Amino acid sequence: MTIKSKFAGVLGLGVLISCGGLYAGEHPVLAQAASAPISAAAVSVTVKTPIVKVNGIKLSLTDTPYLKQGRVMVPLRGVAEGMGAAVTWNKATLTATVARGVHKARMTAGSTAAFKDGNPVTLDVPAELRNGRIYIPLRFSAESMGGTVSWNASTWTASIAMPLIPSAAKLIIQTTADAAVAALKNEDWSALAALSSQQGVRFSPYGYVNTASDRVLSHSSLTTAPLDNTAYLWGSFDGTGDPILLNFAGYYDRFIYSSDFAAAPQIGYNMSIGTGNTINNAHNIYPNAIVVEYHYAGFDPQYAGMDWQSLRLVFEEEGSQWVLVGIIHDQWTI
Repeated sequence: MTIKSKFAGVLGLGVLISCGGLYAGEHPVLAQAASAPISAAAVSVTVKTPIVKVNGIKLSLTDTPYLKQGRVMVPLRGVAEGMGAAVTWNKATLTATVARGVHKARMTAGSTAAFKDGNPVTLDVPAELRNGRIYIPLRFSAESMGGTVSWNASTWTASIAMPLIPSAAKLIIQTTADAAVAALKNEDWSALAALSSQQGVRFSPYGYVNTASDRVLSHSSLTTAPLDNTAYLWGSFDGTGDPILLNFAGYYDRFIYSSDFAAAPQIGYNMSIGTGNTINNAHNIYPNAIVVEYHYAGFDPQYAGMDWQSLRLVFEEEGSQWVLVGIIHDQWTI
């Protein structure tokens, strides 16, 4: 039994998913069902009951999901608890609070105003009370807790993937992550290659992973790349948009080991620490991954933390092993 399977039953964690639309315009039956008005003479449309899965397991919901303005609405408590989240309900204000790991969300029946990790957001359609239960849009229920959603139009199934919570992620990956960051510090490329995916490693110079422009080094080239003095394109510099044309050694100094990350005072396991203007989309690109972030909150007091730096190492399960698939450098961007 792998470590992942050992924890899956307890934590309800670890499934594949990609982003997908869950609104009427993306599905002809949904579009017809959501259009209004429909006269009595109109051809009737059979609207199925959406199926909701979390990490591949179908939820047995006491309260049935339904469509509202073309959006799939789900019973908050049933879906939240299926994702491993805790729900509290304020009857006086009709407000629900959901918490899972480092994530917290709050929404109020009858309102499109909600909060995600302390930040205000606007729901596509308002939360709604039905038969004493609060329903919210499916996508927000998942994404507010760090998950992602995909929609299978042929089976009317919404699949939610939830990442491992920090404590479980740390238990699984700490030893491997420590070895990887030590290999980077020591520039021991053979050791790093031994820890990496057979599919190669993607290098992202900033927090936003760009699959179109980020370079991917094959497993075999990891050991020889430092010897190559050729300047390659690694993306674009923040602010100027100028191409990042560097050999591997130059990229290493600027966008990999720009600080002593092995000694970083803060380490997050599936928990983002550094935040700036760049979107951190690591878990959208790597939905099944464990992301380990090595973070410095800043170096010079005069910059009030705007000179923070992070190195994120991304690991995915390959066979029975967790292997390195991505190296993401992040910092304050313009």
